[in-house]
Amino acid sequence: MLAMMKHKRKSEPFDGRKNDVFVLPPEAGPMINNSYYFGGNHMDGTSLILRLGMRNPDLREVFVIYVKPDGTFYGTERQQYTAANCPLHVECIEPEKHFKVWYDGDINDMKTGQLLPCRFSFDYYATYPIHDHMQHSDFRGMAQAYARAKWNKEFFKESGGETGMDGKAEYKLTQRHYEQIGKFVGSITLDGKEQAFDMPAHRDRAFGKRDWNNMDDHIWLVGQTENGEGFNFSTVSYPKVKQIFCGYSNVGFDKNYSLIDFKVLKGDFSDGVGPEVFEVECTFNNGQTITIKATRQQDLITTFDNGNYYFHEGVGEFEINGQKARGSIEYGWNRDKTRWIGPVIK
Repeated sequence: MLAMMKHKRKSEPFDGRKNDVFVLPPEAGPMINNSYYFGGNHMDGTSLILRLGMRNPDLREVFVIYVKPDGTFYGTERQQYTAANCPLHVECIEPEKHFKVWYDGDINDMKTGQLLPCRFSFDYYATYPIHDHMQHSDFRGMAQAYARAKWNKEFFKESGGETGMDGKAEYKLTQRHYEQIGKFVGSITLDGKEQAFDMPAHRDRAFGKRDWNNMDDHIWLVGQTENGEGFNFSTVSYPKVKQIFCGYSNVGFDKNYSLIDFKVLKGDFSDGVGPEVFEVECTFNNGQTITIKATRQQDLITTFDNGNYYFHEGVGEFEINGQKARGSIEYGWNRDKTRWIGPVIK
C-alpha cells in the first residue's frame, strides 16, 4: 500500500501555484467541491473562522464564526447561497503566499439571536510553506487504513475519487487537500463598530469529490500558538475505509513534521456532539511525541446535503505539551448513527 501511494505521489506532483487558482470547470457535477477555509486566532480570545465551498451549478456553502475577547459568539444563520447572493468572497492575489477575503452580510449573536450587519476584510499572508497531505505527509496513517479495508469493486470506486457525474461523459479530477500556516491583517465592522486585527492564522484548500453522505464521521483539530506556530490533527472514516489519519505540527520544532501515529487519551461520542475536552497523543516523523488537549468553548452547528452530514464547528483553546494555542475543534457526523466510528480510545 505504501508503494502504491508513493508511486501516486511521483506521478501526480503537487503544484501549489496551479492548485491555488483552480476553478470549477463547467462540466464538473454537483459532487465536486472547490473550497477555502481560513481561521485566525489570537490568544486574547479573538477568533475569525470561515469556510467557502463552491459547487456547480450555483451552490455556495458558507459559515462564518466570530468570537470577541469577552467570549461573545457570533455565527452565520444561513449556510447556503447562490453565487449571486453569496456574502463571502475569496481572491488569490499571489499563489502560495497571499489571499484577500471579504464578507458583507448579517451575522447572528448566538446568545440573543439578534441579527447584526457585519462586514470584514483581511489579507492572509503565508508564514510557512504549504503542507499537502498527499505530497508532504507520511503515508502510514493512510496506508494502514487502506490496507485494513476489503479490496473490491466498491472499495476502488470509493477510494478512486468517482465524481458522480450524470451522463455518459466521465470527468476525473484529482482530489487535493492542503494546508498552510500564516497570519490575518484586516478589520471587522460589527453593528457599526470597527475593530482592526493582526493575528496568527491558518488556511485549508480542498477540491475534488466531496459527497457528504459518503462520510461516516471525522475529527479536525487545527490551531496556532501566540508566536504563529501551528498544528493539525485529522481523522476521517468512510463506508469502505475507516479511520484514515494525518496531520503535522511545527510547535516546538524547526519545521513542519508529519503525524505517523496517535493515541486518544480522552474523548467520546457525546451522542453526535463530540467531546467538550478531547486529548490525543501524537507522534511525528521526527521521533517526537506531543500531547494535544482541546477544550471547546463555542460551537456552531452546520448542516450539509440536506442534513445527511453535519459539523459541530467548535472554537476553543489548546494545550500542547504545556504551551497555549487557540483554533478550530471540528467534529463531523453522518445522520446515520450506526456509521459512527468516533474518537476511539486505543
